[in-house]
Amino acid sequence: MKTEPESQKRRRHNPWVGALLLPFSYGLFWLAGRHSELVERHYSERIFPLLTRLTSWPGRLISGSLGEILLLIVLAGIFFSVATLVLAGMNGAPNFGSLLWRRVGGFLGLLGNLYFCFLIFWGLNYSRPPIAKTLGWPTEKPTLLELQGLCEELSAEANLLRRNLPVDERGVLRVDREAVLDHRNEGYERLYGMLAPVVPTVLRPPSRPKTALFSALMSRSLTYGMYIPWTGEAILNRSTPSPALAFSVCHEMAHQHGIAREDEANFVGYLACRLHPDPLFRYSGTRAALGESLNQLWSVRPEAWKEIRASLDPGVLADEAAETSWLREHRGKFSEVQGQVYDGYLKAQGQSDGARSYGRVVDLLIAERRMKNVKRP
Repeated sequence: MKTEPESQKRRRHNPWVGALLLPFSYGLFWLAGRHSELVERHYSERIFPLLTRLTSWPGRLISGSLGEILLLIVLAGIFFSVATLVLAGMNGAPNFGSLLWRRVGGFLGLLGNLYFCFLIFWGLNYSRPPIAKTLGWPTEKPTLLELQGLCEELSAEANLLRRNLPVDERGVLRVDREAVLDHRNEGYERLYGMLAPVVPTVLRPPSRPKTALFSALMSRSLTYGMYIPWTGEAILNRSTPSPALAFSVCHEMAHQHGIAREDEANFVGYLACRLHPDPLFRYSGTRAALGESLNQLWSVRPEAWKEIRASLDPGVLADEAAETSWLREHRGKFSEVQGQVYDGYLKAQGQSDGARSYGRVVDLLIAERRMKNVKRP
């Protein structure tokens, strides 16, 4: 009698083995969150820099986004698997129940592998101690006077930087995209020594950010850029409003350096812009920090917000109007749903404020100014 090979029996009888990576990975993340100092010392400072060099190497060999290509392959595989399953059900396949059992187990196994690799390649950085704690900066809640003073300082800087920058026919900041990407590292080169405990120097320089294949989809989700942990790539929306481009590049590079939390990536990206020799980078970073700071000031003292906004240079206001117009043009049901999904993702990674965590960069801006550890250029 012909018997089935033992290896095939194991595969047939254990379709859900790969799915065990889901609870295992969740347990690993839970454990990492309770031992942040160990994560910092052993993972973020030692293991992650080595892994990201390995994972980002293949992507350096092609101009397109390897991560998006792999995503397309995975989605195509899932579609093919679902399609063949549906056809088997429609044709009344006698082994349909067994096939369904294996496909569901295989799908959960795929999710388990993806989540495990996400954690190992980058995601454990969410469990690092906060930057303020690592640097010994005070974390007391900012006062209203500190917030208003920050807004006044940033608005004055934005006005000064904006006046001599090139503009297009609409009076909006004109940016050479390739030049921004070519000079992206110059601000970080000045930043490494200042944030050595937070940004390991062995990471420099990260791979060049790439233009997203799915830029149209990113626009519909109001996304300027994103980081792909499995390939170590930063990708940018080709239609990102020009005033936000340089800061968006530096923000995604912060993720490449292992800065996972969004408020901290905003802060590190801002510092890299502020220390950059090109005034375009300094303006883009200052403008981003000013926007977050003014948003908070509006919620507590609207009259002060109105006074500061009235003092802004016409060029700064033109850039704001152009970005607001872009957001209104692309806002819709898709961006609303995507925003809710992303908010849930951030909360699942331990960022209790979800998408609102971006605005917590203001706390870091004020803490840094209290300490005055970073010299202003």
